[in-house]
Amino acid sequence: MMIRLPKLLMVFACCFWVVSAQSQSYISRLWNTKKYEAITEYSAKGATLSGQDNAFVGRAFMALDPPQPMRALSHYDLAIAKRWQREDLYFFRSEANYAIKKYDAALADLEVCLQMRPNYQKYLLSKAGIAYEKGDKELAYKTYYILSELYDKQTPYFMLVVINIERERYIKAQEQIEDNLLRFERGKEFWTFTSEQEVDLEWRIFKDYPKALEAQEALLSFKPDHAPYLINRLLLLRVTQNDTLSAIAEADFQTRYNTNEIPLEYYKKGSFKVNERFSTNGLIEDFRYFRPRLFDNKKYSRFYVSDNGRVVGEHWASVQTSPVDSTQKLWQFYDGVATRYTQASDTSYVGFSNLFELPDSAFTLRLSGEIRMGMDTLEQQLLNDSLPQVQLPKDTVPAGGETPLVPARQDSSGVREVL
Repeated sequence: MMIRLPKLLMVFACCFWVVSAQSQSYISRLWNTKKYEAITEYSAKGATLSGQDNAFVGRAFMALDPPQPMRALSHYDLAIAKRWQREDLYFFRSEANYAIKKYDAALADLEVCLQMRPNYQKYLLSKAGIAYEKGDKELAYKTYYILSELYDKQTPYFMLVVINIERERYIKAQEQIEDNLLRFERGKEFWTFTSEQEVDLEWRIFKDYPKALEAQEALLSFKPDHAPYLINRLLLLRVTQNDTLSAIAEADFQTRYNTNEIPLEYYKKGSFKVNERFSTNGLIEDFRYFRPRLFDNKKYSRFYVSDNGRVVGEHWASVQTSPVDSTQKLWQFYDGVATRYTQASDTSYVGFSNLFELPDSAFTLRLSGEIRMGMDTLEQQLLNDSLPQVQLPKDTVPAGGETPLVPARQDSSGVREVL
């Protein structure tokens, strides 16, 4: 008996293997070897396939590049019709519905999944993400809140802030940001996202510029060469009236341009923002050009942007050398109407800003000491219209066309002088 027991076990094992092999279809074995195109060839036989095989065919269509969600949906429907009731089947169909932007159908399938497995993390995350993309922020917020209560995941905490900001619940968002900054590891991805939220919220909404600057400096401590962070620091230094530090930050960004240390997009654009502020009529933005010679010698430009984002005006200034004294610099300033000139004791951004405060008497219409070789057409017309043509006396015009005779006179001392 002791000798036959192992033989009986061997027989039972062989029988189990045969039954398992017969229960696993050929399509499922193709799925295990990732032969997706071969599986899709069975699509025409979908009506005769089992529910499980139809599910595999549907998943194979979604695994193609690019995916074919419409073809996949037909096989998922067949699998459900054949009573293949599996929670993951409804999840796969939800993914296919989401791919073709049928958000309501995708959410309905996820509800079935959650009935079969309540509060399952993967299903809740998909539900929250689809609801947010659909625009149902109330459902998205509630789902993310459930996730934050059940699981210690970073995405729900972050998205709660995103939705509160979009719903203009700024006080609640501010509180959540402070909690998240303590919750997330400094320097890591979600801490970075949260710090960026803090910069924008304190800067744009609460107008707490020192706090926004402090948050921006924290970001720069981990990414000191990130160009958008450098620009934000420059703008915040300007708005907090740190003129010296803002001038240093502006010069630093120009140096980074000269040494090819900033992204290519700045080289294509040719300028960078050095200040911005809001007025009653819209936004005012000041830019500095990296290479003025490529932009008609402009060094700074001020753009006036309406509330709908349209540029409605531009003032600009360039730095010129005085034609009289090569050591003296002049501002060439265009105020939207005319180009004028004034002495440039300060050629930095502060000097550019001061141009808008100067009275008209501080400007001239032409460069001092400019040598003019002729008159333009308008001046010639004015001259012809305003001055009558008087014919010279005949006794001063020789017949041969030689040099006119110059009359002589005698002064009181009796010495004759030639005029």
